[in-house]
Amino acid sequence: MLIREAGVHQTSERYYFTPSALAQELFYYLTRCGHYFCNRAYSFGCQSEIALQGDHNQNIMLFAIQDGALELTINGKQMLATTGQVVLFDCAEPYRYHGTDGLEFTWLLFNGLNARSFYRRILQVRGDKHVFAPTSYSEILSQLDSLLSSCASGNRLSEAACSQLLHRLLCLMLLEDSGRVQDNDTVITQSIRYMNEHLFEQITVADAAAAVSLSPSHFSRQFKRHTGYSPYEYIILRRLDKAKYMLTSTQLTVKEIAYKIGYNSEENFIHSFQKNVGISPSLFRKYPI
Repeated sequence: MLIREAGVHQTSERYYFTPSALAQELFYYLTRCGHYFCNRAYSFGCQSEIALQGDHNQNIMLFAIQDGALELTINGKQMLATTGQVVLFDCAEPYRYHGTDGLEFTWLLFNGLNARSFYRRILQVRGDKHVFAPTSYSEILSQLDSLLSSCASGNRLSEAACSQLLHRLLCLMLLEDSGRVQDNDTVITQSIRYMNEHLFEQITVADAAAAVSLSPSHFSRQFKRHTGYSPYEYIILRRLDKAKYMLTSTQLTVKEIAYKIGYNSEENFIHSFQKNVGISPSLFRKYPI
């Protein structure tokens, strides 16, 4: 494949995607992807000739570094990405990067749906770092390989399938490897088990943290990194799930339900229910939605 970029070996691959109107309205979509083998002559930035063409700088870039290193400057901050790391940045921001000898990486340029909201949340979870090493790196690479293989074979994935793949990649970067969190007996699953067992008691985040021998602050960060929400939010939402069940399947009063699921007053329960569900418990009982 002929790729007219300095420092890119001609065994590299690059593919283009033109999203339909439907994809642009409803899906996550790709605009370009590739698998590059490079040397130190490889360099690219937001002011490069290619970047200034079309919609390139309107998208989000993802790199998975497979070998060697990539030196980057994003928004004036210098960083280094090496084997086993992922790079994520918005091409609307000032950026520049260049390779080292022996660099190999898979990349894709994407957009659509709430891609930027995902991007901002991922950076927030990653401590505003554009370069990080997710525990799910091998699955991320596997997903990218399947995409490139479909392109190379001439049977590329449908737009709907590409959207699902992109959503999976975003979830893996945001929530780590959610499958392994549930499969293995980690501190997160242990804490969830503890919270479920004591859900309707006067349990606190500190109690859940102590159950897995972590400080409340460290536990809260780890819990949110793996699940996407705080331990406190988990407790509240699971209590409300139980409240919904009791409202629709028992004759207990709202006050009785409030105390049974761990609230210390009917007023606090009603306020929490209204805030999270959007309607009052009494109205939910009449119109369960």
